[in-house]
Amino acid sequence: MPDARRKPRSGKKPARRPSERAAGGAGAAGGRARPGTPSGKARVPARERGLTGPVAGPVTMLFLIGLMLLLAYVVVDTTRPGLEIALGDRGTPGTAEVLSCEDLGEGRYDCDARFTFDDPAREPIVIDTVPDAEAGEVFPAALTPEGDRVVPTGERGVWASVGLLALVPLCVAFIPVMVLYGFGIRRGRRAAMIGAFAVSALALLTSCTGLILGS
Repeated sequence: MPDARRKPRSGKKPARRPSERAAGGAGAAGGRARPGTPSGKARVPARERGLTGPVAGPVTMLFLIGLMLLLAYVVVDTTRPGLEIALGDRGTPGTAEVLSCEDLGEGRYDCDARFTFDDPAREPIVIDTVPDAEAGEVFPAALTPEGDRVVPTGERGVWASVGLLALVPLCVAFIPVMVLYGFGIRRGRRAAMIGAFAVSALALLTSCTGLILGS
């Protein structure tokens, strides 16, 4: 006879103890990798790896801003003497007549001019002048303080200097954009970008106009 004390089987599995569930969960986690991470390893945040933007961003930004400001300073420092000569503040005034201008290739020219001083007591001299000039061309000029060449003065000389100085806004136009991106500031990025492109376009137009009128 079947034992009356024997309990009938039920379809339910016995409940697992908390310790068993913890052990089973740990085993499952160790045996199966988390989606999106190799070998089940959790991703390490960028801040803990030392690659955070707030550290690298400002450093890179300051470096680029320094380069832009240095380039702007070089343009101003290089152009200022020519502008002073064009305005009559430096150099010896006179008139230049281009005698010859030879194209040496690769954007280099060898141009000579006869320079007649405004002071009648001084004899004319033959000296180097601005490149890409035309033979027979006559223009008001000044002998540089170094005495090595003559350069145009008046409107032509001023336009040539303005064409170079217009590169300064082009150098600094994107500094506000770099500041916003360097510090992770989202507000105002679009307006700063639009303004930078507008200033750059105007600077390029002014530079091209000045170089054409000053040539």
